[in-house]
Amino acid sequence: MFLKKLILPGTIIVLGIFFYMAYYSQLKTEQKYVFIQVKAIETTTGWGYEISANGKPYIRQLIIPAVIGQKSFSTKEDALLVGNKVVEKMKMGEQLPTITITELKQMGVLKDSAR
Repeated sequence: MFLKKLILPGTIIVLGIFFYMAYYSQLKTEQKYVFIQVKAIETTTGWGYEISANGKPYIRQLIIPAVIGQKSFSTKEDALLVGNKVVEKMKMGEQLPTITITELKQMGVLKDSAR
């Protein structure tokens, strides 16, 4: 009789511990938010940008992507504009986002005749 009274509370306690451990381990491994930061970098030939994720460098772009040759951004603002576009793509789920010539032209970073 005494043993029957302990079975239900004991079962509830064991299940509670099991669910707590499962939830706690998930919290330790699951990261809900990533802090992403873009900063302009001055180079010897112009500007580039660096994107960091949770304080660690993720992308360091010293030249204009998708452009033939090693051309830096001409202004700090252009570098930040493209860097922020890359961050937008990261937020949409792209782990290694790319920038196209068309996008660079749409942002005004490249003129229509430039490639």
